[in-house]
Amino acid sequence: MKILGIVGSMRKKNTDLLVKTVLKSARKVKPEIQSEVIQISEVNIEPCRACYDLCSKKPYQCVIKDDLSIIFEKMKESSALVIGSPLYFKIPSRLTALIERLASLAYFYDWRGFKKPHPLNDKPCGLVAVCGSDDPRPVLEELFNFALNLRMNPITLKSYPYLGVGGRGKIKEDKYLNPLKNAKLLGQLLAEALEKKKSF
Repeated sequence: MKILGIVGSMRKKNTDLLVKTVLKSARKVKPEIQSEVIQISEVNIEPCRACYDLCSKKPYQCVIKDDLSIIFEKMKESSALVIGSPLYFKIPSRLTALIERLASLAYFYDWRGFKKPHPLNDKPCGLVAVCGSDDPRPVLEELFNFALNLRMNPITLKSYPYLGVGGRGKIKEDKYLNPLKNAKLLGQLLAEALEKKKSF
């Protein structure tokens, strides 16, 4: 079993810390779980060109030749995912490019009438959002919709912001959203979700 973490920040700070905390917690529950982290700051992803006549002409294949295809292969090979994003003015542009292009591939996969299940169908997915002073909920909503577009299974929490782990400001001192505590909980829930899938 392997969990892939995607850190959507251009800096290795709060988002990186929370994504890695989720992965560490999952490994603590299930030591056989392996993990890998992709830093969005270290990959080359071009913006979507809206070339809809070519999009997913072959299932889930984009005509732009960059690192997206490598990332998507890693997503398919993994048993679960953790996707984290900070909020700058908006979600970072490079992560937005990944979201736009994969969401387009998913849409045209259906539009072209492919019958096989989506490659990420029902894959457990944990979400992380970090903001300076804003509410992280809107970021989580965007990540949540992205996960649903790709037919993944986002893991939710019983405390606000519900759709995943939210952090604000100095996350180690955030006693309202409790991001570190919830990141550990999300890791446990991901490990449990993988165990349930394994038993079917």
